[in-house]
Amino acid sequence: MEQTEHNDTLPERPSSIDWQTESSESSTKQASPDGRWHLDTKVERDGKRQMYLVNYDILCSPSGSGETTAECWRKFIESCGEYARKLDAICAEAAVILSNLEK
Repeated sequence: MEQTEHNDTLPERPSSIDWQTESSESSTKQASPDGRWHLDTKVERDGKRQMYLVNYDILCSPSGSGETTAECWRKFIESCGEYARKLDAICAEAAVILSNLEK
């Protein structure tokens, strides 16, 4: 078995670091009092703002489970109906909020 030389010396450590900023942004996370609406805002150093809005009531998409394939499909279809009702209600709520913002 060939042996390699092991060097225990470490490279010279600097006494200070001249940091260079690769990126800089501020971030704000906001939530409605009921916790359903969340708005995240990021502002980059150049002033570019990016916002992301989500409603936690509709995070999970429709699904179905059961003991048979048919039961899974039935539950999935029921779940779609429930999801559609939630989506309609949340969309209407969002439209009212947007209308008030644009006044």
